[in-house]
Amino acid sequence: MIHALVALAVRHRGLVIFATLLFALIGARSYLALPIDAVPDITNVQVQVLTAAPGLSPLEVESMVTRPVELAMAGLPHTTQVRSASRAGVSAVTVIFDDDQPLFEARALVSQRLPAARAAVLGGAEPELGPMSTGLGEVFHFTVSWPGHTAAEIRTLLDWEIAYALRTVPGVVEVNAWGGDTRQIEVRLRPLDLVAHSLTPKDVEMRLLEGGASGGGGAIERGGEQAIVRLDGQYRTVDSVAAQVVAIKHGGTPVLVKDVADVRDGVAFRLSAATADGKGETVYAMVQMIAGGNAHEIVAKVDERLREIRTRLPTGAVIEPFYDRATLVDRVLATVKHSLLEGGVVVIIVLLLLLGDVAAGIVVATTIPLAMLGAFALMRVFDVTGNLMSLGAIDFGLVVDGAVVVVEGALASMAVHRIVAKDALEREAAAVGKPIAFGVFIVGLVYVPILMLEAVEGKMFRPMAMTVLFALGTALVLTFTWVPALASLLLRRIHEHEPWLVRKMRKVYEPLLERSLARPSFAIVVAIVLVAVGVVAGWGRGIEFVPRLEEGDLVVQVTRPPSVSLAEAIQGTTAVEAALREFPEVRTVVSRTGSPDVATDIMGVEQSDVFVILVPRSEWVTAHDREELVAKFDERLRRALPGTGFSWTQPIEMRTQELLGGSKSDVGIKIFGDDLATLRRIAQAVVHELGTIEGAADVRVEQTAGLPLATVRPDPWKAARAGASVEDVRAAVESVREGRHVGTLVEGERRFEVRTRSSLASGDGLDRMPVVLEGGRSALLSDIADVVDEEGPAIVSREQARRRVLVEANVRGRDLGSFVAELERKLAKVERPSGYYVQVSGQYEHLVHAAKRFAVIVPLTIAVIFALLYMSFGSAKPALVILLNVPVATSGGLLALWARSLPISIAAAVGMIALFGVATLNGTVLLSAARAHEKEGRSALEAARLAARERFRPVLTTAFVASVGFVPMALATGTGAEVQRPLATVVIGGLVTATVLTLGLLPALYARIEGGSARDHARES
Repeated sequence: MIHALVALAVRHRGLVIFATLLFALIGARSYLALPIDAVPDITNVQVQVLTAAPGLSPLEVESMVTRPVELAMAGLPHTTQVRSASRAGVSAVTVIFDDDQPLFEARALVSQRLPAARAAVLGGAEPELGPMSTGLGEVFHFTVSWPGHTAAEIRTLLDWEIAYALRTVPGVVEVNAWGGDTRQIEVRLRPLDLVAHSLTPKDVEMRLLEGGASGGGGAIERGGEQAIVRLDGQYRTVDSVAAQVVAIKHGGTPVLVKDVADVRDGVAFRLSAATADGKGETVYAMVQMIAGGNAHEIVAKVDERLREIRTRLPTGAVIEPFYDRATLVDRVLATVKHSLLEGGVVVIIVLLLLLGDVAAGIVVATTIPLAMLGAFALMRVFDVTGNLMSLGAIDFGLVVDGAVVVVEGALASMAVHRIVAKDALEREAAAVGKPIAFGVFIVGLVYVPILMLEAVEGKMFRPMAMTVLFALGTALVLTFTWVPALASLLLRRIHEHEPWLVRKMRKVYEPLLERSLARPSFAIVVAIVLVAVGVVAGWGRGIEFVPRLEEGDLVVQVTRPPSVSLAEAIQGTTAVEAALREFPEVRTVVSRTGSPDVATDIMGVEQSDVFVILVPRSEWVTAHDREELVAKFDERLRRALPGTGFSWTQPIEMRTQELLGGSKSDVGIKIFGDDLATLRRIAQAVVHELGTIEGAADVRVEQTAGLPLATVRPDPWKAARAGASVEDVRAAVESVREGRHVGTLVEGERRFEVRTRSSLASGDGLDRMPVVLEGGRSALLSDIADVVDEEGPAIVSREQARRRVLVEANVRGRDLGSFVAELERKLAKVERPSGYYVQVSGQYEHLVHAAKRFAVIVPLTIAVIFALLYMSFGSAKPALVILLNVPVATSGGLLALWARSLPISIAAAVGMIALFGVATLNGTVLLSAARAHEKEGRSALEAARLAARERFRPVLTTAFVASVGFVPMALATGTGAEVQRPLATVVIGGLVTATVLTLGLLPALYARIEGGSARDHARES
């Protein structure tokens, strides 16, 4: 079949070339439409249910809001986990689904349960779905300033002009905000005036609600025309609120709202703040893109929309972007393009040197861009995003292997048999077509373990495997169509001699081959020693999940005591920014404190995320790498703000880790139980053990205590004597700061809440606050209730319907695997009551999961490859000989990691898997030739010798181009290079040892197994 395909391609080469170029155009168009991002989106399929519960403490939020929502979500199909967090005034429940569950369907399932959740939640709270975004969704961050204007005016500008316009950009699902003041119309009640008019707060609230109503009355006909009847009672000015009638006195005199309250512009109770560059407060906004969106394209559209918005902003208003994903994407893609371009150039140069024919080199080299274009087309069809992993692991040397064998064989046939290119190509297709197709199939098969990875590791590495398979599949088709067609057109010269470089290498190789054939035992010993040395080298290597992507910017998470006020927190972040701005590496520093409007990340005012935007690394003077720079930053901050906690991470890394496991750090230790005090005690013991482990940094405990509470408990006896009810107490407490919603003020398209509040100036006199009662009476709050100062948890976290406390730590100067191994030994010493247990989460979970998966799938894949080799050769012996390449190639990869001081990681393991395919392919090509010579009547020894000599150049060329194709990737230093480096290093090192085995040991082993060594044959003769 392959022979017929090649013959057809040669005879109709014009048609084949035209069809290939047409296919290339389709691939180019697919590339232009390909979604682009920096890294794969590894966020699990999750849906957030967010509920605002103003005025409730964390424990009340847990019992009245979070648990009812959790119960409503229990039993949803395809769910794997439900976790939650309850803070003062806000609840976030995260429902996690199987990875194969489409996000739209998952959100639909949760939406179906929302009515039940709303009915179960106490206090009138309204659970809502969070934005349909992921860990890669936070694509654009900016600040808004407007000198000479209030924080409320700036925030209003953001909410109603800037954010409103940005939400219409395709792909944007939310524009979240921190800082500024949200404008409200404040009706501050005066208790004495209420009593004087025999009114209660409830009377004012009811009249305001009634007065701001709007409605419709259908239509009436007048003079042949129809008019719509409508009620327009909306408040349009502050004065219209103040002029609302509350009651009518005897004699017909109205009592207006302004007679019993001060009506004015006010602001909502603040849960967040933003500061920048140590200069004080600003307003911060973040654009979130839809899950699966094209980050590069969406950021470009956001930037374009902002340019439009700037033209209509008031004079002096400034929008200042400080972080966008496109910058990182561009840096990562520049690294990938640089590696691919250099790899392609190096491969072409090597091809020209080893093939010794410019036309042949051109033919083989053309398969590189064509295979890539084919991969782009298939990536588009199968919705694979272009990113560091999917594009960065393609080795052009691997792509051209089949073409190298065909073209090299054709050149040899033209020289030996004195035939034209057309006949030589058909002859070579008959000889090596099946081994090439079989070998490429084997190479594809070794990627099956990667395709079968699940969860985080699957989302990270499956796109890479799919892209490689797309490129290999395209290259295989090109090998038997495009390559013969173009080669028959371009190959003209008949070379009498091999290229100079190949002749020199052959002079070295053939004497070594004869020695190996004469003494196969010595060659076997060399292979065993090589494997043993590789095992020893790998034994001392550290273990990690994947190398940390250097994003180029930093985030420091600042933690203070839960009792801190927002004003104090603002002072703290301003001091942090000022300290960091002292370093020349820092371009700008922007902080966000507390929870945003849409509480996708529920933080208290004691917590801040400080974004540290850095200059390019080439301009650094304080440090040479990220870890050293972080150490300098950390030292400066701890000296400036003693008692404050700091944890260092990166923008994407922080959000992704948090969404995956609820932790923003490298390692999270989850402690499960029921009693918060017991959980805190165990957490402190865990912190103590972490302090004894080398490499532990930024250790912190989830703050489950220390939040000051002013608790008001109604006293039934006191209330009864004063003629008050529990509802009177509740209304009084709600009016302190949060207030009660009584209407909406409309200014064009803008809407502002109208809220009633008490006249209490500060929390110091809460017990002396007057409570207005029915009948023109009043009482102090302390007369009808007990006011008690207490302390409670700042946050209550739950997972799988149990409370948990999280201890977090980052790992510095040490590999993750050995750190967690020591940590687990230490955790075994921590005493805990029955029913309480500890679980290590974070990247280590993914590492263990992937390792377990590989431990099952890789041996099964090798067994399948053995079965296929057995079927191909009709014997187990050649199959076993070829599979000996696997341990030898592995040893070379481990030695390369050791030489470069790189830990073993999943990225390195993926490199090992790619290595197995190339090693198996070369072994198959060599032994297929040996079997063919045996069928011609030659002895096994002579067949092995001839096969080794004939296939020396194609085996050497394929191995050489495959390894040098990865050299630029192994040596790259740009953004993202650290992720590619282990994979490239393993392939290069492994191919060196695998090629030595293929050319030196495999012929001797084959001859020995099939018919004896050269020395045996000499003795017999």
